[in-house]
Amino acid sequence: MKYYLGIDVGKYYHQAILAGSEGKPMTNSLRFSNSFSGYQQLNAYLEKQLLVSEFSKVHAGMEATGPYWLSLYEQLKKLGIHTTVLNPLQVKSYRNEDIRGSKTDSIDCLLIVKILRFGDYKASDLPDGDLLALRQLTRLRADLVKVTSGLKMKLLAIFEQIFPEYPKLFTDMFGPGAQVVLSEAIDPESIALIPTEKLTAILKKSSHGWFGEKKAIEIKQAARDSIGVTIGLDAFTLSAQILLTQINHLDSQVESLNDEITKRLNNYNQSLTSIPGVGETTAAAIISEIGNFDRFKDDKNGAEKLVALAGIDPKLKSSGENKGKAIMSKRGSPYLRNAVRHASFIAATVKKDPMFAGIYQKKIKEGKHFEVALSHVENKLLHVVFSLLKSRKQYEPYAVKAEKF
Repeated sequence: MKYYLGIDVGKYYHQAILAGSEGKPMTNSLRFSNSFSGYQQLNAYLEKQLLVSEFSKVHAGMEATGPYWLSLYEQLKKLGIHTTVLNPLQVKSYRNEDIRGSKTDSIDCLLIVKILRFGDYKASDLPDGDLLALRQLTRLRADLVKVTSGLKMKLLAIFEQIFPEYPKLFTDMFGPGAQVVLSEAIDPESIALIPTEKLTAILKKSSHGWFGEKKAIEIKQAARDSIGVTIGLDAFTLSAQILLTQINHLDSQVESLNDEITKRLNNYNQSLTSIPGVGETTAAAIISEIGNFDRFKDDKNGAEKLVALAGIDPKLKSSGENKGKAIMSKRGSPYLRNAVRHASFIAATVKKDPMFAGIYQKKIKEGKHFEVALSHVENKLLHVVFSLLKSRKQYEPYAVKAEKF
């Protein structure tokens, strides 16, 4: 006899129900905490209905709800229970079969039992320990970079008020040359008072000789002629100092993550870094978000499925004035989508790779919006990723002829 265990996952509490092969509950559902004592409750709940030797006949299912399912998944595997993690979108589609779309913890448990019984589902990808660890690191890196970008925008907004000329003095406001000056002083008056010899020395050292006395004089002149406001200057200056400290701290943490990610990436036989725009951290993000590539490599539609996994696949939107308009679905991994977008932008507009730049320019000449043109590059890049992960070969660009694309 086969048994089904439907579990509705929550942050603090889970709900479970054990059913027989016909899907009929064998007992009332169990609400248990997401804790050691809660897992003991679940074990006792199962032992009350089954022999421990029968645990291998149980098929458990749960939704991939945030990070809350992972610990429970490990506990069930330790009990020898076959466990399937379901995509929340699939569970939602089953729920919507009911005209009322009812949702309670108990109803969801039985709904999962129903999905498991009929087998009309596709399990979510569960990466191995190494891939899961790499995914954790690359996602944290992406989050920190996003936070840092927000802080940099706040700092630039402050300088637009107190020293609007300063960002124009450097190609990169957050490069070592610009930063070393701000470590000495922030407001224009204080910067203008820095002796030219001292300013020249710190600029030379931080830029490895790129900047010198000429740049020092230019900075001091801009500071003397600044039109920045002086009302409430002390508050603006303090705010800028705090933001600079946070930015520098986060930058150092990102560098630490870069080192660890690169070290872990070396364990994989991959050639993604041969693609223009795909550095080591981007390659690591793509590999970890894809997870177990074996589920794609022998599929004739494997490349398209990678596109769908990134949420770059088109979704038809038809309402009002937007009849028949296709938009990006954005249903997949946002981390994979952002990594691919970053790589595509670099490949097409910075590195100007013949193939990716050719696709981008062709769409721009057709009058497509920048984002639309870039989405075509993203789609192609994922097809290249699929090919390289499957073949292990190096990337070789080719020029795209408009009439053939």
